[in-house]
Amino acid sequence: MDTGKENKSKVCVAVIDSHAQLREMPVKQLESSGYIVQFQVDNGKKALEKIKEGVKLPDVCLIEEDFATAKLLLEKHPDLKVLFSSTNDNEESVTDMLKTGVSGYILKFADPDEMLTAVKALSENKKYFSVGISRIATEYFHGNTGEHY
Repeated sequence: MDTGKENKSKVCVAVIDSHAQLREMPVKQLESSGYIVQFQVDNGKKALEKIKEGVKLPDVCLIEEDFATAKLLLEKHPDLKVLFSSTNDNEESVTDMLKTGVSGYILKFADPDEMLTAVKALSENKKYFSVGISRIATEYFHGNTGEHY
């Protein structure tokens, strides 16, 4: 049976979460699904240090609830694929994150497999947004296309 692991084996993911115990869950889930966890740290400064000493940027960077870290990493590495995970689904917060340049935004505690789906999408240069915030993301991207008819 083809589990698809060989496709994922080259995808490196960084996990940034200030809560070590909460960080364990996505790390285990990613590793058991065939992804390589390039590093896991608790803040943006440590993530930048890991990126600096690493051979390459992670393919996807999962950031839990830390707006400042997402902003910091994207300012230093605009090509980084950032997947932001949050419990916050209000329009202002989501729009603020989209403005920083995140490639994906998932709501915590929804479908546990959604994080894997989102990581796969971002690793394929796609964007991914949870159903609960997809309307906000769609309006944001359509409202900011710069096209006027």
